[in-house]
Amino acid sequence: MRAPLALDDLKERIELFLLERSHPLLSEPGHDVVDLAACSYSLGTQYDKLLWHVWNENTNLVRQITGIVSDRPGRLELRYQRFGKGPGGTLVLAESRASSGQLDRRTQRTQYVRRLRRWLQQLFPQWKVQELTTEPDLARSFSGRYARGWIARGRQAWAVIGSGESEDSVRSDDILAYGLLWLDWLRGKQSSHVVEGLRLFLPRETTETTRHRMAWLNPRAGKWELFETGFGAGEELQQRDPADLGNLKTSLARCVKPALRSDAVARLAEEVTSANSEVEVRYAPDGSRTWSLRGLVLARETPKGIVFGLGRSETLLQRENLEEFRASMYRIAAIRRPDTDDVTHPLYRVQPERWMQSLVCRNLEHLEPELAAGMVYEQVPAISGTARGLLDLLTVNAQGRLAVLELKATEDLQLPLQALDYWMRVHWHNQRGELEREGYFTGRELSRQPPLLLLVSPALQFHSACEAILRYLSPEIEVLRVGLNQDWRRELKVVFRESQPQRRAAKG
Repeated sequence: MRAPLALDDLKERIELFLLERSHPLLSEPGHDVVDLAACSYSLGTQYDKLLWHVWNENTNLVRQITGIVSDRPGRLELRYQRFGKGPGGTLVLAESRASSGQLDRRTQRTQYVRRLRRWLQQLFPQWKVQELTTEPDLARSFSGRYARGWIARGRQAWAVIGSGESEDSVRSDDILAYGLLWLDWLRGKQSSHVVEGLRLFLPRETTETTRHRMAWLNPRAGKWELFETGFGAGEELQQRDPADLGNLKTSLARCVKPALRSDAVARLAEEVTSANSEVEVRYAPDGSRTWSLRGLVLARETPKGIVFGLGRSETLLQRENLEEFRASMYRIAAIRRPDTDDVTHPLYRVQPERWMQSLVCRNLEHLEPELAAGMVYEQVPAISGTARGLLDLLTVNAQGRLAVLELKATEDLQLPLQALDYWMRVHWHNQRGELEREGYFTGRELSRQPPLLLLVSPALQFHSACEAILRYLSPEIEVLRVGLNQDWRRELKVVFRESQPQRRAAKG
């Protein structure tokens, strides 16, 4: 008589847990997350078994519950026995903190894992899928947005990573960094296998950035394959060769000399410049000016005249509102300074990269002694296809070799590959002589040597994954990591200066 009582107790514990939850979820590894608030279910004992049947229009799940694995506040893990032969498993009950859209994405990702597994079995029938998951692993910087796994045949293995159609194109651009980290981790873990390379699966129309980046991976560090998905029934997959790219879709904004201004505009410009001794005047490639205070733009020149305001705010500067502008300048200058008493104020914390950039521009020789101070362009528009970005800094050293600088004030795993995007555009335009033709570095003879790439960040803010990613870049890309002191706002100092790590060869 003890077994039925135990089952009754187990049944009651599950029912009480669900009763206390307003939005319970049921999850099982490898299956869709089930929103129990949108389901019907029955929980009852039959033939000395506790059976749980959950159903709605999309779900029909039956499990024999045999016990409780773990019981913690807000979370109940249940053991179940599969019907027939086979090992048991674990069901997890928990309160949902996710929106319905987030739950839909989790379900879509689970479905994508199944689809990716099917593709792998079709493409590589002699290989065994060893692992495939979308579970995040924050300690190792593995994102849950992508399905990752590996396949093996004998001692040979490949790392696999994929993104489903539900992810947007920007997220798809991030996948290569996570794929390289996954490959690097597998090579360190799988001592019994030779992990030859990385296979990526992306929806078509989202692969352009990844293909261009893959073209600059080191072929001696691994094999690289890309598959486009989403071609419909009978033609779901198409392999793309990253080396077969054609022309890089990029354009360069022309750098023009500043035009003559009217006397009225010139007088207003002088008023802005003299409003504070710390104001910096910058010329954009189109010849227009901006006025900034430690990187924060306070006023800018437009076709209608000089406007002031933060962000998208624009007030036309006139003699009548000069005092309003000066008061705004004074208020910002009182906060946005290295020795402020309020380091939590938004005016102090906003746009830290711009603040850092203003300091780096004045101290280029500290980062690399051969950089020519003064010959530097900031926020250069860099356009690739429909994507428009701003290159942080572009300068040239004493030998005429270009240098691309990418700055980050906070930790960013994507830093190396985002910098690569700008580096490849600058390299492309320089090889064709377009920088000189478009008016950059007038009077300087530019070398056709591949540009230097400088990654600049506070020393403690370099993401731990950056070094691993850099190991897989082409040896043609000369990378210098420059670590700054943590209190760089007070005084800019270089804590370390390191060349790129040794390019990694495929594990053999």
